[in-house]
Amino acid sequence: MRLLPEPVVARILRQLTQKQCHGFLDAMCKSLTAVSSQSISSAADRLIHQPLRTTITTKEQNLSLFMPVSNTTSTGIKIVTASQTYGLVGVINVFSPEGKLQGLLSAAEITAFRTALAIMSLFIRCTTLKKDHIVIFGSGRQAEWHARLALLLVPEQVKRITFINRGRRRLQELEKDVITELRSTHPTIAMSILAKEDNPDYEEQLRTELASSDVIFSCTPATEPNFPYTYLQPFKPRFLSLIGSYKPHMREIDTETLLSGGGKIYVDSKEACLEESGELILAEVKEDQLVEIGELYGRSEKSQPLEVPEGCNVVFKCVGMGIMDLTIGNQLLEVGREKGLGMEVEGF
Repeated sequence: MRLLPEPVVARILRQLTQKQCHGFLDAMCKSLTAVSSQSISSAADRLIHQPLRTTITTKEQNLSLFMPVSNTTSTGIKIVTASQTYGLVGVINVFSPEGKLQGLLSAAEITAFRTALAIMSLFIRCTTLKKDHIVIFGSGRQAEWHARLALLLVPEQVKRITFINRGRRRLQELEKDVITELRSTHPTIAMSILAKEDNPDYEEQLRTELASSDVIFSCTPATEPNFPYTYLQPFKPRFLSLIGSYKPHMREIDTETLLSGGGKIYVDSKEACLEESGELILAEVKEDQLVEIGELYGRSEKSQPLEVPEGCNVVFKCVGMGIMDLTIGNQLLEVGREKGLGMEVEGF
């Protein structure tokens, strides 16, 4: 059994080359395609099994998520707890088909990476959309990895990134710990922050940033929309992704923005998004308005650009699936074995 603690996972992911990242991306797309393609199969014939996540909220308001999954060749479960004291902590357990523990990986970095990677799988196919100005809502690891992967995969297309957050402290910490590094490695790309806290001019500044944006990555557990649709004027086709809201009462955008894709919303899982996404639930979105990205990838070549109807945005809602954790977990374990990283533990 190989143990990959957080520092090792972070080291592997931060040292990925563009070619290696595309390898991870290909593995992710294949898994998502397999999930969507088996939707018409009987339960007995399915190779991938991933029940909806189970949550537990303790009296102390510690929220734990349990995400089991199997692709038949391996089985895994991710257990993640979000607390006020320690933030997001957890592990991914990877087992052989017979139940032998093969790997134990720290989950926080992987969760942020795999979600951002899923977003990138559609983002890089939008070749007709400009990517000059990226606006990122959030100040945590998800926001960090959306920026890192965009800069790794399409560095020549990005000219400016704006990080926006309601609170000021965490945004300043992100600037100190992450943005400063990204500025040094990408000196030609302008990077700035915008906080709502103690900022009387926030709404005006927010409107200005969004009006010039080409891409919006939203990574916040918001219960109220981060901005109204009117802030996206003057209109131009944009790429919008939403990964922060994962409960029915959460909303990162308003209904008008959600439906700005010409009646089409891209999702990682129709079932999970209809069950968990507050934006979709409030807008009373129906299944026939959703397109699973795995379904899309199954019927088009990797190099085929996504067709964006005139006058429409591309809207992608991703709540995350266990198969993403299992896929990236296995990729990381393979890298760990090849490079001798982590720790091999006997007796499991």
